[in-house]
Amino acid sequence: TSTRLPTTTRLPPQQGYPPQQGYPPQQGYPPQQGYPPQQGYPPQQGYPPQQGYPPAAGVPQAYPPAGGVPLTGYPPLGAGVIGHAPVPGYFEGYYIGFITHDTKKDAEVLRKAMKGIGTDESAIIKVLANRCWAERDQIKKDFSAMYGKDLIKEIKSETSGNFEKTLVALLTEPSLYDAEILYEGMKGAGTNENALMEILITRNNAQLFKINQSFQRLSSKSLKDWVKKETSGDFKDLMEYLLEPRDESNIVDNALVIKDAEDLYQAGEGKIGTNEKVFTRILGKRSFVHLNLVAQEYERRHKKHSLEKAIDSEFSGNLRTALIGIVIYARSCFEYFAKILNKSMAGAGTNDDKLIRTIVTQMHLIEGIARSYNTIYGKTLTHAINTDCSGDYKKLLLDIVRV
Repeated sequence: TSTRLPTTTRLPPQQGYPPQQGYPPQQGYPPQQGYPPQQGYPPQQGYPPQQGYPPAAGVPQAYPPAGGVPLTGYPPLGAGVIGHAPVPGYFEGYYIGFITHDTKKDAEVLRKAMKGIGTDESAIIKVLANRCWAERDQIKKDFSAMYGKDLIKEIKSETSGNFEKTLVALLTEPSLYDAEILYEGMKGAGTNENALMEILITRNNAQLFKINQSFQRLSSKSLKDWVKKETSGDFKDLMEYLLEPRDESNIVDNALVIKDAEDLYQAGEGKIGTNEKVFTRILGKRSFVHLNLVAQEYERRHKKHSLEKAIDSEFSGNLRTALIGIVIYARSCFEYFAKILNKSMAGAGTNDDKLIRTIVTQMHLIEGIARSYNTIYGKTLTHAINTDCSGDYKKLLLDIVRV
């Protein structure tokens, strides 16, 4: 006798999070899930009200360890196994946080640190490295109201180098910061493909909607138009997929998982040559929950290679980097960002822009990222920063990481 199996499976809700509330629907994007509104933080002008999030320290324990630990022991998907729900980071909008400090007092501390001769860098670090975005934004507003000065301009006049860059990043509205990175990476000669793929892979639909809005403040052309102009070939196709709303549901069609795993094999290792369009379509459009299961099914069916290794052997250049990045991110956002941080500090010299970008934008996940970094590389993230950075810049990053 045979047992009829479900064709779709709903993944269980994440543990440790309150029931999700509605996020205002946005044109061209499916409704985004949010969290209960935070207290004491008014909506930013020109943006829909932001949703608050619980503190990031309580990473659910039900998820598999980050850091590239092989996922073993899974029976065939045909038996109804659905795998794990995604780790935190997949379905969140920009992390806002809660106002729990006296922001007016913080503004006073910053004013005192920059007033007169010299600058008290330690005081600046103590405040800005230890406040969430809701607090940093309110500090900016309080500073302007109390002293009639723009805090970012004051920071720029009193600091320099990577220390200044990191402080300005901390004080820039998150979607505008992402938009600025993308714009600066595409204008002028050459394109910063690494920044482009890192942002487009890891930002969800609500975040991408806001990035597109912010990008329009910087350029008369849309982000999509810029990407079309600055990229080419199959890499362009993948980037265009990533600019479109990705499926963010937690419904998994087991039959489609099996089909996608086989289609990827037949488009790559199972034939002479490579059908790149199959890879860009599946990895660019499917939900991360779905893709994680596809990767597990691929490895179960084809013992020689994981999907990651198959991509590594079939592709090259930026397209290979982006496709492997998607597979890793689907498995664990902690692992993905840990590997990005390692790339920023590996070898001779440091890619400070990549290091700053990752640490500032992922502050709320830094505990899990640092844990994954330690697991993969056998050393702490703080040790790596201590080795590669110096001065007040190093002190600021270490105060943000502080694990």
